[in-house]
Amino acid sequence: MNVKCGYVILYLWFTSICHAQQAVSDLSEQARDFAYTLASGEEERMYSLSAEVLLICFYDPSCEDCHAMMKRLAAAPAVKRLTGEKRLVALAVYPEEDVQLWEENRSHVPSGWINGYDPGARIILDDLYDFTGLPAVYLLDGQKRFLLKEATVEAVERVLKARFNIQDSKFEIQDSGLQDGCEG
Repeated sequence: MNVKCGYVILYLWFTSICHAQQAVSDLSEQARDFAYTLASGEEERMYSLSAEVLLICFYDPSCEDCHAMMKRLAAAPAVKRLTGEKRLVALAVYPEEDVQLWEENRSHVPSGWINGYDPGARIILDDLYDFTGLPAVYLLDGQKRFLLKEATVEAVERVLKARFNIQDSKFEIQDSGLQDGCEG
């Protein structure tokens, strides 16, 4: 495990303990907006994205499990179909500020996904999203309400199939040896 990833895991573990006594939030709550920076240097906001469904994947560029999760999400039939139909927008965000690390690993984000980073680490520092590890996948509806928090590929696929009445796609999970959290 690389040291940077270890610090992220330690911070996330600590914050999850701090939040353990808080009430579990309703999935229909509104997601909090955040800014992210693109490779062009342009800053965008999550709320500016428009689609029937928004898939957000918070990831660490040095995390092999994050790369594998994004690859599996991109290959999931419902995700692939809805992305192709422009009904789903996928956003990958590195919630930290090591731009060099992010730039060196940009190729791991699936093509067609928006890829950004948080230059001030505000997502973590302002506790905008309560993720306990990376990768952390969220599924939002068109009004930016949570459909899923810290979801698995299987859960994303199941919700999308139900929501969009997709019955023609099979999704079989292959054991890729993924473990929770970052590996490095």
